Amino acid sequence: MNMEKVTSYEEMGRILANERAVLVLLKSRQCSVCDAVGAQLLEWEKGVQEVSVKSVQIEEVPEVSGQWTVFTAPTLVFFVEEKEVWRGSRFIRWDELDRVIERVM
Repeated sequence: MNMEKVTSYEEMGRILANERAVLVLLKSRQCSVCDAVGAQLLEWEKGVQEVSVKSVQIEEVPEVSGQWTVFTAPTLVFFVEEKEVWRGSRFIRWDELDRVIERVM
């Protein structure tokens, strides 16, 4: 699987409305931690089939960070049925995310 890049706030809204579980990586240019988390996410995604994984470049879609109150990159936001159920920033606790997914799925 590959992370689909979302290029507008409207597109993100359609994705959240049409998919049950979505994990979104919000990242910034020139961010080495964003690159590292992105690589970890690609590896993590291989073991989780029921979650759709998307990425958003916050410089290209600033509405997402504004509407979701994201102040730092990278940030992962996990949605189930259009509701945020988990958020992690900078250094991601993958075990915590796994527990949340097990609980809500």
